[in-house]
Amino acid sequence: MPTLSICIPTYNRSHCLAELLDSIIAQDMPQIEVVVSDDGSPDDTAALARSYGGRIARFTLLCQPVNIGVDRNIRAVTEAATGDYIWLIGDDDRLEPGGARRVMDALERWPGVVGLTLGVVDYDVTLRHVTGLRAMPRTQRIEGAAAVFSRSAHLLGYISGTVVDRRKWNAASADPSARAMKNLYSPVYILGRAIGATGTWGIVNEPCIGFRSGNDQLKRRVGWLERLKIDVRAYDEIADLLFADDRAAHRAMCKRVFDTHILARIVNATTSGEDSGERLKAATYLIGRYAAMPRLWLLGLPMLLAPAIMLRAVRSAYRRMAGSSGTARARRFVSAETGPAAGRVPLQHGSNPPPRRSGRMQRQFH
Repeated sequence: MPTLSICIPTYNRSHCLAELLDSIIAQDMPQIEVVVSDDGSPDDTAALARSYGGRIARFTLLCQPVNIGVDRNIRAVTEAATGDYIWLIGDDDRLEPGGARRVMDALERWPGVVGLTLGVVDYDVTLRHVTGLRAMPRTQRIEGAAAVFSRSAHLLGYISGTVVDRRKWNAASADPSARAMKNLYSPVYILGRAIGATGTWGIVNEPCIGFRSGNDQLKRRVGWLERLKIDVRAYDEIADLLFADDRAAHRAMCKRVFDTHILARIVNATTSGEDSGERLKAATYLIGRYAAMPRLWLLGLPMLLAPAIMLRAVRSAYRRMAGSSGTARARRFVSAETGPAAGRVPLQHGSNPPPRRSGRMQRQFH
């Protein structure tokens, strides 16, 4: 049986980290290794993490003396792991009940797989109310980075929903191009290099990880427009590096990212009432990057420049009536679970979904 290391790069969110570590303990799988790297947090993160040393059988804590940044902290925590596979998890998310077992079952079922993309449950900022169930491809194996990124590039950007072969990850991350990358999405590029042309990648449709929405530290620091630009630049850079010689894969990856990730950010910016002047700047920026993409003109710009009240009404109607919406999937998920007994509170009408979404454009109005 392969072994698994849960790797947690963390900074200044001790209360969230405690929830994550508690959810790992609740999996009741003492064979799993847990590695935490605190990136010089000014709060009590290091002390909090240290207190779990006696509660988790295989536990390693790294304390960076100064803040070394997201990419380097990820590298530090993964290099300290010893398992066959690493599961990178953001410090503000948590494991779903039985999530670790589903991961281990998939690794056993698919020996030699490079890694996995995992099913995600979306919550509000308290991690109590379910707001959506991430649209996922069916459980399957996919061969080659071109096919993986064409179908699921937008899902690979969610660090907590990814498990990867440790040795392949470390080899790919040691490449100078990966070490030079400073766009905050270097893990996505590293995954592409690890998969390569012939590696196999698994999709686990079942829920394994819970995502806490409304907790984007970077967006609060730089604003939504710069956050959008960071995403666009990063995914474009990754596509250029991975598929410079495969124009079909390059186009498919960029289209997938735009149809899901970028359009979701547009919808959330408009419905949340972001300044119209900032939205106009975003429109100008996106035209400069995606002018050749028809869906920018047919969907992106109309939604970005639409009155917020109109788009809110359309999204609300979609949530109520469309069985394929994230809200509808969430209701089915909650009703199938044990509800409050599992620590969940049923979806409330009007709950706002998180910004990251998957699926075709019809799923953007979750």
